[in-house]
Amino acid sequence: MWRKRMQDLSRAVGQPHAPLFAPLLFGVAARIEAIEPDAMARDATRLRKNVGELRRMLGIDAVFCSAPGDAEFDALADAGHDVDAARLAGEPRIAASLEAVRQWQADASEPVIVAALHGPMTIVSALRRAGDDSEVEALFDHAGRGLATLARLFCEAGVHVVQWHETVTPADAELDLWKGALGTAGNVARFHRVAPLLVIDAPSAPTWPPQAVSSPTPAQHAGAMRRPHGRSWPADPSAWPALPEETDRERIVTTVAEVPADTDIPALLAHVQRIRGHRDGR
Repeated sequence: MWRKRMQDLSRAVGQPHAPLFAPLLFGVAARIEAIEPDAMARDATRLRKNVGELRRMLGIDAVFCSAPGDAEFDALADAGHDVDAARLAGEPRIAASLEAVRQWQADASEPVIVAALHGPMTIVSALRRAGDDSEVEALFDHAGRGLATLARLFCEAGVHVVQWHETVTPADAELDLWKGALGTAGNVARFHRVAPLLVIDAPSAPTWPPQAVSSPTPAQHAGAMRRPHGRSWPADPSAWPALPEETDRERIVTTVAEVPADTDIPALLAHVQRIRGHRDGR
C-alpha cells in the first residue's frame, strides 16, 4: 500500500490518504547495539538490522538507508568534477546503504525505504568551503549530476523515496542554477517512480520549485499546497505535533533534519505513541 502511494506521489497523482509518518531516524538506531552511528553506517547488515529493529519497536512503516552527512560530499569532492557511478557506489557508507536497501527488498513486511542526502545547494556550499573556486555554473552542474547518479544508484537498488535536505538556501542569482540541479536529480527519481522530496532547514524557503516534491515546515508554509506535498516536523521528537488526518495533498511527514543520534529510544517511542494517540482520538 505505502509503496504504491509513494509511486503516486512521484507523479503527483493518487487518492487522498493520511500521510506516511517517516521521521528521519538513522543514527539513533545504533543505540540498539550501543555502537557509533558511523560504524553502523559502514556495515550494511548492522545498518539493516538496527534500523529495521527500531522500525519494529516504534511500529512505523519507513526505514532510512542513509542520512545527510559527509558520504555524498566526500564522494563528490574526491571526484573533482568527474562523476563516476562505480566510484560513488564504492564509497564505504554509500556502498553499505545500497546493500542495506537490497536486503530490505527481501523483507516480507515491505517497509518504505528512504534515502536521505544533502541537496545541491548544501553540496555546492561545502565544495566552496573546501576550496573549490570553480565557476558557479560548474559547481551546480557537478552537484546536480552527482546527485542524479546517486539517485539512480539508490532507485535501482530499490528505494521508494529520495529526500534532499538543504541547510543552505540559494541566493537570488543562484536560484535557476539550483532548480536546474534539483531537476537533473529529480527527473532520475521520477523516471524510476520514486518520490523526490525536498526539505529545507531554514526559517524561510524560496518559492518551492516544481523540480521536487515540496516538504515545508508549518512556519514555511502553513496550509495545503497546490500539488501533493510533504510536511517537515522538528528533529526534536518532543516538539512533534499531532499527526494530521487524511488531507487532499499532504502525503508524507518527515523531519527537517535527522532525529539526534543520542535520543533515548524509550522516550522516542513515547512520543510516537503520543502523536498517534492524538490522531486516533485517544
